[in-house]
Amino acid sequence: MTESLNTSVSHTALFESTKIGSIELSNRLAVAPMTRVSANDDGTANSQMQSYYHDFVKGGFGLIITECLYTDKAYSQCYRQQPGMSDYAQAESWRSTIQGVHKDGGAIIAQLAHGGAISQYNQYVNKTVAPSAVKPLGQQMTAYYGDGDYALPTEMSEQNIKDVVQGFADAALLAESAGFDGIEIHGANGYLLDQFLTTYTNQRQDQYGGSLSNRLRIHREIIRAIRAVVSPDFLVGIRFSQTKVNDTEYRWPEGEAAAKEIFSLMGESGVDFIHTTEYRLDKPAFENSL
Repeated sequence: MTESLNTSVSHTALFESTKIGSIELSNRLAVAPMTRVSANDDGTANSQMQSYYHDFVKGGFGLIITECLYTDKAYSQCYRQQPGMSDYAQAESWRSTIQGVHKDGGAIIAQLAHGGAISQYNQYVNKTVAPSAVKPLGQQMTAYYGDGDYALPTEMSEQNIKDVVQGFADAALLAESAGFDGIEIHGANGYLLDQFLTTYTNQRQDQYGGSLSNRLRIHREIIRAIRAVVSPDFLVGIRFSQTKVNDTEYRWPEGEAAAKEIFSLMGESGVDFIHTTEYRLDKPAFENSL
């Protein structure tokens, strides 16, 4: 009982109000994005999803970050029954969920993602794309209707990259129009933007490959494109990890120096927050770190 009481006292800051960008939060408890694959086949949200998110707010969470939403009708969809943010109908299908969250005092952010090479299902196209034609490690996740090896992706052209950037910007604008408080760019866990950052999946010889700054070029272009179309007070964040859903061993070769450069570049690009995650949350991100 004493240990429980001490834990409660030492974490009282969790229940204090705070602010991210222009968004006031009732506390510091946030629901992290979790893939659910429970949307309608056309990528629209449904009542089951509305109930799921509303329960978190009723339970006391001040902030919700949604599961990942695909951004275009080209190559971004990653999973069967994944929700999208690629057209008006998909965006509007979230409105009742957003209104319910706001009514009970919560804030809600849409996570925007592009599957890239680890896409397991796409109703719009029958191939995958990536920074380079490198087959992903591991196998598709059966929990998300996947089966067997990942496909060998096609290397993206510069026009493909421009289309991805535009897709994120369009999706962010749709999210704002539906009433979301902000968006989170999914740059983690092995999805497309992480594929650009990762050395063995990005073997490009152009301005999007090589140096760490070049491997982050698409991230910065996406942030700038989003900032150009959304309101100044619309929250924009980005998520990073070293490990991936299909590779839990990878670490940034530049180590802590990479973290310093990555986070500095993202801050200079205009994000309001950076969300980090790792495969083992009970272990330090870098060797010999506390």
